[in-house]
Amino acid sequence: MLAVAVVTAPVAAQAQPRDGSPMVDESRATSAIEHDSLEDALAEVGTTRGGFRSQSELADRLAAASDDYTSRFPTAFAGVGIVGTTGQVAVVRDADRADQLITDARSRGFSVHSAPSPARQLDQRAERAQAWADSLPPGQRDGVTAIDVDPSSGDVTVVVEDSGAAPVPPADLGAGVRTAGFRPAQGSLGSGAATLPDAPPALLPNSMVGGTRMYVLSPSRTVANWCSLGFNGIRDGRVVNITAAHCSSFTEPTTGQSVFRPGTVSESGSTPRLGAFTSGEADESLDAALVTVDPEDTPRFSNSHVLAGGAEPLALTGTQSPVRGQILCKYGQRTGYTCGRVSGIDSASPGGVRNVTVELCAIAGDSGGVVFSETRAVAVTSLSNAFDQYDQPYPSCEAARTDLALRGAVPMMVGVTVGAISARFPGLQVGAT
Repeated sequence: MLAVAVVTAPVAAQAQPRDGSPMVDESRATSAIEHDSLEDALAEVGTTRGGFRSQSELADRLAAASDDYTSRFPTAFAGVGIVGTTGQVAVVRDADRADQLITDARSRGFSVHSAPSPARQLDQRAERAQAWADSLPPGQRDGVTAIDVDPSSGDVTVVVEDSGAAPVPPADLGAGVRTAGFRPAQGSLGSGAATLPDAPPALLPNSMVGGTRMYVLSPSRTVANWCSLGFNGIRDGRVVNITAAHCSSFTEPTTGQSVFRPGTVSESGSTPRLGAFTSGEADESLDAALVTVDPEDTPRFSNSHVLAGGAEPLALTGTQSPVRGQILCKYGQRTGYTCGRVSGIDSASPGGVRNVTVELCAIAGDSGGVVFSETRAVAVTSLSNAFDQYDQPYPSCEAARTDLALRGAVPMMVGVTVGAISARFPGLQVGAT
């Protein structure tokens, strides 16, 4: 998880890396903005705004086809994905009506490939694996990163941290296990008054848009996290911001565990309060929460925009479910824009995806920020693998890419989808402010 804790009262001792060298204070680090411009971030992954738009439209077409095929061809349809710029439909070729499914998919301009299991079976296995993970005690549950469903291979995989916190899934779940280096990035980074990096300005005066810096002060007022605002929305007539629950989690001194506590939100340690987290609208297992905006500040949050450094904020026009292979981008207050392809989802059906894994860089401070497809809200940033061998967050994407490459890895993040968040908090309208 990608919040960064900023201790606002003196502490007896500071945490140290295993080699004993001083820990970098991310709150005082130089700017780590990767890309100010969406165009530059897209160029890095070999596409343009037009290509980004085409991918979003293709994902919508595949999601619609998935809903149709799930009901019409329940034993033959296995899932959808994007390879390059082509939409693909996975088909169980020896199943009932497989030939009709293949004909229909090709008539819509999709290619087809063989798969061993229908989507409904994959999703049932994934749901059992997710239920098992959610039933674990908090210390063990935190060790499960995500469930990954791959229609092309028929594999359902439980992705766990390499800390060994999570137990091995029971054999009857029919799920494999893969270790990944995802880490929570919440920790004590120094003492004294918080000093935060400069955030890219929003063009709209005083507006609070997705990706803007968010300072979360604990109920005890002794420690604070800085994160990124997610998408603005409305629930029960209140203006809210949809973000990561761990942005309001704080370390318990007696246990050393990070626990959700409803903190207050502001722009920095020296600016007035804007709103607050509540225990009733936070789900630690999902890592999603709603910030209720204070009534006097609702005009500042009454927009559906995403921050853009030095340019007019990007207006979002709706929501979208992610598809494997699709290009998505994120904006976080720490690194700005980064983009990459979806490499993992936890449902063969796009509408059922809860967690999405994307090959893009997000580092400490980007938590809670916005993940989107062209102008569609997709997810909020939750987890990252951008940590060094001493479990310390990298200071920049460049450092993350360089060091992870030596370990045969690339920067990746896990996001919680707006579809899952909306299902968890009924009545939530994303971008309807």
